[in-house]
Amino acid sequence: MSVNFLERQALRRGHRLIRIPEESDFDGTDAFMRTHDPGTTFAEPGQVDFQLKATDRLRFADEGKSVTCRIETAHLHFWYWQTFHPFILVLYDAQRHRAFWLDVKHWVDTHSQEFGRHMEQGKREITLHIPVQNKLTVRAIDRFRSMLLAKMPPME
Repeated sequence: MSVNFLERQALRRGHRLIRIPEESDFDGTDAFMRTHDPGTTFAEPGQVDFQLKATDRLRFADEGKSVTCRIETAHLHFWYWQTFHPFILVLYDAQRHRAFWLDVKHWVDTHSQEFGRHMEQGKREITLHIPVQNKLTVRAIDRFRSMLLAKMPPME
């Protein structure tokens, strides 16, 4: 259901979500999105990668300002260092049919000391706080596309 929810948001903006088969999910990537220029419908270079998590029971933190999600530290490391395009973590609330997202690269950049400590201590998992304001909507899809295009070299 989580992939279906994300796919519907991407399709509403004219983009394409490609699911990665479970048997090849070696790095924790579940899907990637290929974007299209809304004016011409031409495919754009690059992609946005996604890891999707689903829950029947959201756990709130920070006085309700965020939801928490446990992630394998090794996956977070891979997503940050081995991917050259935006990487988005999506937490899907199956009970209320909604989702929240986190820009993994931005999170690591702004929490580098905390992440570094986890790596040094050999901790297998880390708890991420996803702001509840980061709702997965078509506006979020537009933002992901903007993040991708910002990474692309200018066309001559």
